[in-house]
Amino acid sequence: MGRLAAALPGIVAEPFLHARMVNTLSRMEYVGVRKMLKARHVDLLDLDGVMHIVEEATHALRLKKAAIKLLGGVEDGVRTYSAADTLAGDGAEAYLQGVDHGCEELLASFNFEEPARSEANYLLSSFIIEIRAEAFYPMYEQALQDAGAPFSVRSILKDEVRHLAEMTERTKELFGEAWTELMDAAVAEESVCFEGWVDVISQAAEKSLANLQA
Repeated sequence: MGRLAAALPGIVAEPFLHARMVNTLSRMEYVGVRKMLKARHVDLLDLDGVMHIVEEATHALRLKKAAIKLLGGVEDGVRTYSAADTLAGDGAEAYLQGVDHGCEELLASFNFEEPARSEANYLLSSFIIEIRAEAFYPMYEQALQDAGAPFSVRSILKDEVRHLAEMTERTKELFGEAWTELMDAAVAEESVCFEGWVDVISQAAEKSLANLQA
């Protein structure tokens, strides 16, 4: 997080670079929605589950609009979620896939049957990613305020804090006495994946800044 915090001011100061990073965040929210839609079975999907899907999709939309706003309302450069329209977007998706696969491996010993297996993986991976989101968004919000950016992520943070509280309660209920040990292992898995993404986005930002200043 320290390395990412150090890179943020330079990224936020350059509108085109910043817009591509925001589009990357939007892509991550979209990938999260896609994963939830695939994982959640109708027999286990309640009101909170539907709200989680809707709110994450709304985050993707808000961030996509913010990226376009940074470019003066022009979509060129952030039109899609392709590698060309994002800042280390492929690396960001690889981070999410890595967390998902890591959680899947940690849950192998629980012998869940479908649809309980997919539901357990959804809860565990969501819990771990929400922890990271709750740490990232306040740091990013401060960088936005310091730079006088034309948008805020406070509303997204508010949703993520509530999601984390919900995921904490539900994972404790599901995993019982195994919760603490499982969470520690999942956090360790996520940290490795996150470090990999920070490496990629830091390198991409440095390269882009060098090109802009050349």
